[in-house]
Amino acid sequence: MTAAKIDISVVTPSLNMVGYLERCAASVADQTDVRVEHLVMDGGSRDGTVEWLASRPTLVSQVKADNGMYDAVNRGFRQARGRIVAHLNCDEQYLPGTLAMVARYFELHPDVDVLFGDILTVRPDGSLIAYRKTIRPLRPFLAVPPLYVPTAATFFRRKLVEDGALYDDSYKDIADLAWFVRLARDGYRLAHVRQYFATFTVTGKNRSFNRAVVGPEVVRFLADAPWWVRRFRRQWRLFGWTAKALSGCYFQESPLEYAIYAPGQSTRRTAFVARRPSFRWRLAT
Repeated sequence: MTAAKIDISVVTPSLNMVGYLERCAASVADQTDVRVEHLVMDGGSRDGTVEWLASRPTLVSQVKADNGMYDAVNRGFRQARGRIVAHLNCDEQYLPGTLAMVARYFELHPDVDVLFGDILTVRPDGSLIAYRKTIRPLRPFLAVPPLYVPTAATFFRRKLVEDGALYDDSYKDIADLAWFVRLARDGYRLAHVRQYFATFTVTGKNRSFNRAVVGPEVVRFLADAPWWVRRFRRQWRLFGWTAKALSGCYFQESPLEYAIYAPGQSTRRTAFVARRPSFRWRLAT
């Protein structure tokens, strides 16, 4: 394959989660009406991932020691040959039709550099925890943690890689937050569509939920933020919630139906129906 024949390159860090990785890969492989390459970056997993990758010649995989997840993903970005690039973690899946829709959107909107959509958060068995809708990223809202834009539903033009707009891998847990702020600061054109692009699994081991781990990086991030972000942090957060409410982020018609690969089933998607979907994360417990 050559770069001209690849619409979208998807980069996935394996993270010693071969079961999730298998289902993640299936959700990329079954995308239709789009030319895709899936790159899997492995840091030397010992859970069977390396052997599994060796049995999947359709994947572009590399096993090499890295300096954390974001270093691995950056390596994948540099190797990507598609005109559109994306980062999909192994505990995430694309919903049917996502990549074809994204490819068409970029064709129709040549002025857009980065596209965002919405996601569903699910339990390990695939059942819904909450829907997560967002709005077009605005710098003041982005600069106030926690991050409200899901990377699983983010796609960007290859020119960002060529510009050197990669993750700052000195951050081990919030490099995506710093990256989004940089994109807004540097004037890249950002757009959002109201559509669910992917699912994110709350495995119970997600580092982003561990305040003891993430907290010090948030402190460092805010220390480098403009004074008006630090001074009016609570106000910006309130404005962000208000903007999301006015945009319909806290409303979803029922029932909510979706199809993903469930545990023990990587050959076909399982249909799920949420009769009373909620945006509330507290339902995860």
